[in-house]
Amino acid sequence: MLTAYLISGQAADEKLFENLQFPSYLNIKHVHWVEPLKKESLASYSRRLAEQIDTPGDFVLIGVSLGGIVSVEMNKILRPLGTIIISSIATRQELRPVLKMINFLKLQTIVPGKLYNLYTPLLNWYFGAMNNREKELLKYYTRSTTPTYMKWAVNAILTWKNETRPANLFHIHGTRDRIFPHRRTNANVKVEGGTHLMVHNRPAEISRLLADRLDAIRK
Repeated sequence: MLTAYLISGQAADEKLFENLQFPSYLNIKHVHWVEPLKKESLASYSRRLAEQIDTPGDFVLIGVSLGGIVSVEMNKILRPLGTIIISSIATRQELRPVLKMINFLKLQTIVPGKLYNLYTPLLNWYFGAMNNREKELLKYYTRSTTPTYMKWAVNAILTWKNETRPANLFHIHGTRDRIFPHRRTNANVKVEGGTHLMVHNRPAEISRLLADRLDAIRK
């Protein structure tokens, strides 16, 4: 049986995938975030998360947002049959210039960690939350995670150094993603009107795209 390890976005959990329908042949497992070590690199952190994966069997990695970035890092040390990222980026070149500038000035390091845990309605627009359930999830995720993790995660994204796209990568991205604008990505499939949260609010379309890709990987 093929196992799919799902890695959610920053601070999120398995509820992010609650609306998706997966093929019956797939064994679904969730990779859970852990607290980062002091000054831990994204590569080191990804290696620790990889300990949750049972490598002897056939498996694929499916990551959303930061989970997609972690999937790319895991792909370097594991041997998945395929890696699928959604609403994410495959290389550092796909980061918006403004984010690179923020990192160049190291502005993310002077922001108090607690500020990353503040929920404001602006987040709904920024992430593309379409309904009350998604707004509730955003509020829950921002408030339930430690300031240490949130500050580390933002810095990890901004300082990510990967420049190589994995050969077995498949990238699904929305054209209305405000976190990682689609024009900067080299996504295999661009979902018209899809936001950063399209894995939750466009489940039928994303489920179909995932099923098609998973069928291709099995062959």
